[in-house]
Amino acid sequence: MTVDNARAVADAVLLEGYLLYPYRASALKNRMRWQFGVLAPKDEEAEPSFARTECLCVADPGAKLDVLVRCLQLRTRRDEPSWDEGELREVDATVELDSLQQGREILFGIPGGADDRSRWLPLSGAIGIDLTAVAGGFNRLTVVVENRTRYEPASREEMLRRSLVSTHVVLALRGGHFLSLVDPPEAAREATQACRNEHTWPVLVGEPGQCDVMLSAPIILYDHPAIAPQSAGDSFDATEIDEILTLRTLTLTEEEKREARQTDPRAAAVVDRAEQLTAESLLKMHGTLRYPESPE
Repeated sequence: MTVDNARAVADAVLLEGYLLYPYRASALKNRMRWQFGVLAPKDEEAEPSFARTECLCVADPGAKLDVLVRCLQLRTRRDEPSWDEGELREVDATVELDSLQQGREILFGIPGGADDRSRWLPLSGAIGIDLTAVAGGFNRLTVVVENRTRYEPASREEMLRRSLVSTHVVLALRGGHFLSLVDPPEAAREATQACRNEHTWPVLVGEPGQCDVMLSAPIILYDHPAIAPQSAGDSFDATEIDEILTLRTLTLTEEEKREARQTDPRAAAVVDRAEQLTAESLLKMHGTLRYPESPE
């Protein structure tokens, strides 16, 4: 499995709570945004500046680790209504595990810029990677993502524009495998309990039984999370039922739909998708009756 195979679930994490029904900037619930995975500049009291992932792995000689850090960079719109859009940013690196005994730090920068429609501020940070042998023949892998953007304290809005928002990490091991932190083997239970995760939580991703990719996210998940095949697209609320959100979106007045479309391109996509959804596609969301396999 590769990092790309984890993107569907990672995208759901990235956009969790991005914008909630009724998808309008004027709605009260959309005035306090960016609740997950905010890594603020250092010394900002409201949000942490780092996220620390620790998990166990078993690796062969010459094993390589692919690290993908994903976040949103906020773009502030110039016109009304005032609104910050989130732009996906990715930082990737590949390291040999044999080289991590002394630790490794990877610095990165995300440029700022502006166009006729919006502006966005530069961001900088670091990825610290370390590997430590622990009892039982396992290795403890530590990955720390830190925001190092320079910042003078101001409003929460200005702080967020200098933050890594909805930050999460995808780890793919080539030449080894990870151990579940949710349900570790008995021999690794003590070492697993010693892992220290701060502001993030790693789980195995991929088909059940696969254990070479980890998703470390600011939202607690079970191992092997998956997107329901009946889902027609992202509605930014993975805890809600797609059918309900779609039907509620269809009840919006034309004026409410117009405001939603003006709020954010992703909101416009939600409204357009609801209006264009076929009866067959809507029926697929209505529910699926599944029978457990008979015991052998």
